[in-house]
Amino acid sequence: MDVRHRIQLAVATADWVLRGIGLASTLLLVGASAVPHHPPVLWAWERTEVLNTMPLSFDVAAVVGFIRLEGGTVTVARGRRFPLMLREGAHQPTGVVHIEIDQTRPLLWTEGLRAEVVGAVLAFMRPYAAVQVDMEVRDSQRVALLDVLRGVRAGRPPGTTLSMTALASWCDTEHWLAAAPVDEIVPMLFRMGPSGARLQDKLARGGDFGEPWCRQALGISTDTPVAIPQGRRVYVFNPHPWDAGAVAALEQRGFR
Repeated sequence: MDVRHRIQLAVATADWVLRGIGLASTLLLVGASAVPHHPPVLWAWERTEVLNTMPLSFDVAAVVGFIRLEGGTVTVARGRRFPLMLREGAHQPTGVVHIEIDQTRPLLWTEGLRAEVVGAVLAFMRPYAAVQVDMEVRDSQRVALLDVLRGVRAGRPPGTTLSMTALASWCDTEHWLAAAPVDEIVPMLFRMGPSGARLQDKLARGGDFGEPWCRQALGISTDTPVAIPQGRRVYVFNPHPWDAGAVAALEQRGFR
């Protein structure tokens, strides 16, 4: 079965079975005044997620497609493998497409590979009004990320909004993201490595990202204390499956 048929099968058979279990966790934030007024977006990654008690004011961004590149080949293109349970009446989730590059071998970025990846993303995003591309790249692979975003933007259904995740370092000390043709950039303020403490301190003192395009939204984790600048749309990652306790912890911290 070729990649195109695998994508069609994955999209057609995405499993949204209503079952699952979660573990509670606590969100720690630096400074109560830093909690934004926008409702949070809960990231639902590649595992069973039960969000049937989530407040209707909350949003969800769920992984709906997974693509893996090895060398110059798409080796995996599949839909979500795990159930996602949402509360009746909840907003349609943002569809997240995760693109993973095998970093043990050089990426052979060609026009054919670009077209294949863009086509896969467009297939996964078809049912969604908002889509987010999650693709971590090395410096030498930035052209691939920008190519994918340009192709997706050009081919997206009318009215579809396009978001991307970004390493926090891309947003703070680099400026190439201004070329990304997206409606939203989400710098991820967790698992940041050695430079993370400096950036967190900068935000806690009232500073901001060096790249202005990165000042609309951000991503945090329930297990990483961080200051949140005012006015941001906040995506929340949970290292454990979501449950009522984890959602309640967000509400206690001022998220509504």
